[in-house]
Amino acid sequence: MPVILKETTQNGLSIGVWEITETEKTLCEKAHLSKEEEATLNSFKNKGRRLQWLAVRALLCEFLHPRPTVAYQENGKPFFIDSKTELSISHSGKHAAIALSSSIIPGIDVEEIHPKILKIANRFTNEQEKAYLKDETLTEQLCVIWAAKEVLYKTHPHGMLSFRENLFISEFKLSDKFEFEGTLKKDGTATHYSLIGERLKDYILVYTKEG
Repeated sequence: MPVILKETTQNGLSIGVWEITETEKTLCEKAHLSKEEEATLNSFKNKGRRLQWLAVRALLCEFLHPRPTVAYQENGKPFFIDSKTELSISHSGKHAAIALSSSIIPGIDVEEIHPKILKIANRFTNEQEKAYLKDETLTEQLCVIWAAKEVLYKTHPHGMLSFRENLFISEFKLSDKFEFEGTLKKDGTATHYSLIGERLKDYILVYTKEG
């Protein structure tokens, strides 16, 4: 089953994750592409990018009937052309994820747990976060922090944020599913977010909590 996570809260926040195991042909059939979308797909040369793009649209078909058309703002933020539902998209390796809401701007991010993140840790962690990092869980903690900051970045309408100076992730306890806090500081204002983290085998999923 390609859909490994499908949830909708009482407040209307929908979260979905697709594990890509299908061929491109099968995903095309599940995604129900328009002629314009077929042309967009054909503009992608990278096989992995094509599969991720298709998986997002196949996943949307699991929640919305008919599936709205996805477009992108200049800053890269996705939105629906023919629906007022707010949308967030993420993909990493063999996973694609979406968050949908009619009442908040959702954010979602999925990241493969990989030691390569150790090389860039100083670029996105601040002193507050470094204080609670532990050697035995360092890679996984860094993946959570990175994913959480991606989520906060996606909730901000204009982007242009520094991961180290504008985004702060409070200490958290790793488990299969856990709740923690993130703060976005910009122009003298601090906005606090409740976040959900989930472990999906070798991947970390983080998304905004609604309500």
